[in-house]
Amino acid sequence: MLKMKFKVEVIVEGPGQIRSVLKFVDRPVSFLGMVDPKKGTLNVEDKQIEIAGNILSFPYMIGSTVAPYVIYSLKKNKKAPSAIITSSVDALLASGCALSDIPLMIISQSDFELMKKLDGQTITIDTINGEVCFDEQ
Repeated sequence: MLKMKFKVEVIVEGPGQIRSVLKFVDRPVSFLGMVDPKKGTLNVEDKQIEIAGNILSFPYMIGSTVAPYVIYSLKKNKKAPSAIITSSVDALLASGCALSDIPLMIISQSDFELMKKLDGQTITIDTINGEVCFDEQ
């Protein structure tokens, strides 16, 4: 197997390396309405995606000013993702992650598109130096 890496920009630092399953969503996420902070799930169309403890990746956030509260509720309920990787960050997502100590990173649009094939695979992220590593299969 060949080790592959993507460089990312770290917005909210984390504890260093995190190894977890990537949950990739190919559409914008609204934390109000799509996320259940008690269950740690993201509802996309007719599908519930388990985000608790996993690395969540989506293109960008949509929605209201309630988003930071929902993100904080995920953390308080011990149902938060271990990190979030997105191709665009706004102030609400950044503040929600900062208040909740959830690592947040921005990935280039081209690398974001490549990450689609990694959905469901275990990846390693470096939340300080800004790297996403995975084994190419």
